[in-house]
Amino acid sequence: MGLLELATLAVSYATVNEFCPFLASHLQHALNFHILTLGLYDPSTENVCLNVWKAGESAPVGVPVSLPVRNCASGWAWKAQRSVLFQDLEVEPKLPVFLDSVRKLRVRSYYVLPLTTTRQRLGALGFGSSAVVSPREATLAFLRRLAALTASKLEAECALSCSQTPADCLQTGATVALDLNQEGKGSDLQAVRDEAFHEIVGSSAALLEVLRQVRTVASTHATVLLLGETGTGKELIARAIHQLSSRAGNRFIKVNCAAIPTELLESELFGHEKGAFTGAINRHIGRLELADKGTLLLDEVGDLPSVIQPKLLRVLQDREFERLGSSSTLKVDVRLIAATHRDLHQSVAEGRFREDLFYRLNVLPIYIPPLRERKGDIPALVRHFVSGYTAESKKSITTIPAETMAALANWSWPGNIRELQNLIQRCVILADSPVLRVPLFELRNGASLVPGKMSEATERDLIVRALREAGGVVGGASGAASRLRIKRTTLYSKMKKLGIAPTDFQPRASS
Repeated sequence: MGLLELATLAVSYATVNEFCPFLASHLQHALNFHILTLGLYDPSTENVCLNVWKAGESAPVGVPVSLPVRNCASGWAWKAQRSVLFQDLEVEPKLPVFLDSVRKLRVRSYYVLPLTTTRQRLGALGFGSSAVVSPREATLAFLRRLAALTASKLEAECALSCSQTPADCLQTGATVALDLNQEGKGSDLQAVRDEAFHEIVGSSAALLEVLRQVRTVASTHATVLLLGETGTGKELIARAIHQLSSRAGNRFIKVNCAAIPTELLESELFGHEKGAFTGAINRHIGRLELADKGTLLLDEVGDLPSVIQPKLLRVLQDREFERLGSSSTLKVDVRLIAATHRDLHQSVAEGRFREDLFYRLNVLPIYIPPLRERKGDIPALVRHFVSGYTAESKKSITTIPAETMAALANWSWPGNIRELQNLIQRCVILADSPVLRVPLFELRNGASLVPGKMSEATERDLIVRALREAGGVVGGASGAASRLRIKRTTLYSKMKKLGIAPTDFQPRASS
């Protein structure tokens, strides 16, 4: 089972406490680790709250233990923000009490990795094996990503449960509502985000991997190709690359290749001289020239017209071009970032995109995952958008019901972050109370629209509205069960429990 499968399964576990036993058992089979430790920093005591799980056991070993940071490996990893590796505890000459107790659990190799998101330093995740496990880079890379995934899930859990600290999540369950006023509290745990990432919300493993790649490519001058579905935030990633680069003091210019007609796009990119064509009454400086010494984002580059493609190729190869209507060659020093939701391999195969241009653009590709692959970021995004739009509309929304947040987190979001943002904006504008109300019935293509944990009144409301819209029909492609994304037999069972009769919603025959 790979990291993507683990990330998908992680969403199905309500809490990290429930996820850890599964993780311990999986790692025993996959990597020969049979002990899992979760140490979370508690600022109220300045200690680490530690739990230990054995593979195959659903409950932790004993109760959570509070240990000073200086006395446990989780504390060392948390404080230094570095992995702490013991290849063989048996040959260590002197061990602190905690590590000695770990050794008594028949642990020889013990790897501890920090749990860190873009917002918080949470603690550390430890992996223990009864065998001596050599620290191979592939294993460490997998464990680092696994730690990032766990940190993301833990942060989302704390947001949902209003926990003051991550350590509280080991002690408490979810509450009914998420209080927006908790945002920004617990400042001792808040890590300072890079200015370049201040607009990027989330801490999922998938997003952290993107940000890691952004840091890597930003230091170069090479062309970057951002790949991903519409609405995933490719422009924000492009801006972050620019702001982290040596060109940050110069302009960031963008142009959408799909939004400008072909006859105007060439002029927009390369500029034109006075009289170059009918209507060209003045010289126009193109965006390529405006981005000199800076960065140019070509959004939707897959829609770049074929007549312009060779001119862009020349810019990439020779760093030169001519304005329309001019014979003078201009030199330009620009860092190009291209973005597209299209499959450029297919476009090349179909002859719609130049192969040589594709290879010039595809120097440093970065895949931006869709929102359904980073569901752990949804609570933070919802809070972010609610906070922004309440301030903009001068409204006071302080609470998001837990069942609403659960439904939002389970939706597949085909329109990605843009769809979520638009939905939240509409809900804030229409809000008439301090509680955010979301039309859950509109979320049709995700998982069941009747989450497992919701009030009876809300469940009744969803079912009644589905039956009304379906004209009292329960089964079939357009029936209420299909609209709610649940089995027909399940819907009948719920209707019987709630005393709902489908005949009450069927059209009356006219006399």
